[in-house]
Amino acid sequence: MVAVKGPAATEDQKASEKTTKRVTSAEMARHCGEGDVWVAVQGKVYDVTAWLPHHPGGDLPLLSLAGQDVTDAFVAYHPASAWRVLDRYRVATLSDYAVSEVSRDYRRLVAEFAKAGLFDRKGHGCAASLCAMAALLAGAIWLVLATTNVAAHMAAAIMLGFLWMQSGFLGHDSGHYGSVWLSGWVGLARI
Repeated sequence: MVAVKGPAATEDQKASEKTTKRVTSAEMARHCGEGDVWVAVQGKVYDVTAWLPHHPGGDLPLLSLAGQDVTDAFVAYHPASAWRVLDRYRVATLSDYAVSEVSRDYRRLVAEFAKAGLFDRKGHGCAASLCAMAALLAGAIWLVLATTNVAAHMAAAIMLGFLWMQSGFLGHDSGHYGSVWLSGWVGLARI
């Protein structure tokens, strides 16, 4: 008897296997170690182990959420372009995928905010914030160096407080890729 080998699987067949393979949440939860990291987004399961060293947010968020449904975290922290990267790592579909009541409410709220335009970029907001921060810094330095008045020094301290608050807001927004148009500028905005 002679064994006959069939043709190698095509890319379409491999992709089809990924979409038809089904795993339970319990099976996915077993893939939660540093050398074996699976996550689910909207019921699709991804093996992101190879992505760990390349993840822009570091490996800690992926390791912390390994073996779980990360849909809400993924949507909250990633730009639309991240979906294309994610598709490469798909390995299965969850057979018991269900959205919790809390996630359903959160997603409804996000949809309402998006519809209202609250997530839209507002033109030159980042540049305006940086200019305001520079003005606050310059004003505070001038008040400290040009006067000996205690009230002026207190005003400078308050200005520096506003400067730090605004830098925190800008850093937070850059973490969501929402303050700049090109992701390469995110690092500069965080400085």
